[in-house]
Amino acid sequence: MKNKNCLIGAILIILLAILLLANAQAEPFSESLTLSLEKFNDFFEKEQYEAYAKTIDFFVFSILFVLIYMIGVKYAFKEVKRIERVIAIVLGLTTAFLLVIGGFSIVKLLPFVNWLLYFLLFVLIWWLLKEMKSKFWRFVLALFITLVIAALIEGFFDFAPEELAQSFAIVFILKNGNSK
Repeated sequence: MKNKNCLIGAILIILLAILLLANAQAEPFSESLTLSLEKFNDFFEKEQYEAYAKTIDFFVFSILFVLIYMIGVKYAFKEVKRIERVIAIVLGLTTAFLLVIGGFSIVKLLPFVNWLLYFLLFVLIWWLLKEMKSKFWRFVLALFITLVIAALIEGFFDFAPEELAQSFAIVFILKNGNSK
């Protein structure tokens, strides 16, 4: 009797699934992705985020400071248990709340984003040069490479990629002796 009821229930679920699948209609993934991206673009282009600015700031600040406090908890306490995690989360949320109430915003930090990216680039280059024995020359080389990349990004060098390609073409022509 028990097996019969299970069999009947399974058959009813399968029939219901077949009926629902027969009536299902979906738009292509590319079309739904396009519509979603257009809505996302309009959200920023029409500045519809202004109504949610403080909420977005609180969300970003809370994630940032909870992560910072979680890292700090590892150094402050010998063992990280549940209570230490709760303390870090409460401190992160409180810091985010106080920053938002104090009028701080992520938008005010936008001018400093490029410096953060350059610092992360320096750390990456420093890490890539880990095989160097001398820390001083490792630091100097990492700083020099970072400054050159930053100068290229900022456009301090006065050449365009087309001009560079033409100069390589001239060198190639002169080297091979073709004058066409």
